[in-house]
Amino acid sequence: MRFRSVAAVLMMVLLAACSPDYNWREVSLADGQVVAIFPDKPREQTKTLPFAGHDIPFTLSGTVLGDTVFAVGHAPLPLELGQDSEQRTLMYRQIVQSFYGNFGLTPPEALPEPGTRFSIEGQGPKGLLRLEGVVWMHSGSVTEGLVTAPAGSFPQAQADEFLRAIKAPGG
Repeated sequence: MRFRSVAAVLMMVLLAACSPDYNWREVSLADGQVVAIFPDKPREQTKTLPFAGHDIPFTLSGTVLGDTVFAVGHAPLPLELGQDSEQRTLMYRQIVQSFYGNFGLTPPEALPEPGTRFSIEGQGPKGLLRLEGVVWMHSGSVTEGLVTAPAGSFPQAQADEFLRAIKAPGG
């Protein structure tokens, strides 16, 4: 009897992993510098972000499935900014601190190191939200991978798969 219930649970897990809602596909981004898998066809938007006297083109590719957002952002760094480790550190801190700010939270003094996964929970317009992400800094670019969803229904297995599969410079 126990074997049947374990088999039934395993079958449900396998079926959930193959859910038609998650139609995983590999996507090449940033002229092939970044590779990610998305659970649906991503859309792309580019905007210019000012930093340290530079206008940096930042491209965000993402998809929304239900209440969950899967996104990868990438920005090439100007040569002089890429060669300045202090400026890259400042940029990294501003990026990660902005995620906390978006949740109305004060960032911790000690932020995760670049390339280290982190999670944040905070109040959003529709309730408690969870963000899991990672930001990579490289001398030539910055890349971020993010998954955001309501905290109570955060798709942990899919977020793990998405974030683990991102291949970025320096990542």
